[in-house]
Amino acid sequence: MDYLVIPDFVERKGSLYLRSDHMNYSRSTLNSNWHQAREAEPKNYDINSFPIPPGRNLHTTTYARIGNITDGSLPLPTTKAALEQISLKDDFTEQVTRKNMIDVGSFANADISRNIPSAPNSGFGSVLPRHHPDHDKLHLETTHKADFTAPYPFTPAPECPPEFADNSAAYRKCISQFTDTADYRRVGKNTWQDESGAYANTHEKRRVFPLTNPIPERLTEGLL
Repeated sequence: MDYLVIPDFVERKGSLYLRSDHMNYSRSTLNSNWHQAREAEPKNYDINSFPIPPGRNLHTTTYARIGNITDGSLPLPTTKAALEQISLKDDFTEQVTRKNMIDVGSFANADISRNIPSAPNSGFGSVLPRHHPDHDKLHLETTHKADFTAPYPFTPAPECPPEFADNSAAYRKCISQFTDTADYRRVGKNTWQDESGAYANTHEKRRVFPLTNPIPERLTEGLL
């Protein structure tokens, strides 16, 4: 089966046709890329206008400019521009700043609190700037206290001690050292098994619930 062979019109290097883009023709011969040669003009050194070596000088650049700069004012190279910053050294030396009207030595002799009739003592137009009287005030009011205020004015009740002692610690049930051994709650940083029987409220329990004799005294007297 014969396939349709498309002619190869691609411009190949070494081609002898006028469509080749690897050949250099005169200006009167217009090949396929003749406009590219016109866009590259004017050239300061056209190597194709010289005969074959040794007439050509490969050390000469095609253009004596960079971009559209034609007056010779080329930008400085990166290294030269960086080295020329040594001329800016005087700009970074210690400069003599302006002197203040009042310093540490003259502060004791300055009458800052004098009254000036033509200018206000503070605010806009004053001679010397002054802080607000509440400049160093501490605002310790909380958001909860400011937002949740009492709807009606009232006088809080005076704090007084309770009528009876607080013995809630004696009634508190602690974690058992014998029945809650598999519990994750352990008191203290040591987590080994503690079987001493001493709890945190042992002292309070003994104070609130003192030891008593379970045998009545009359039975004790009869036995004796």
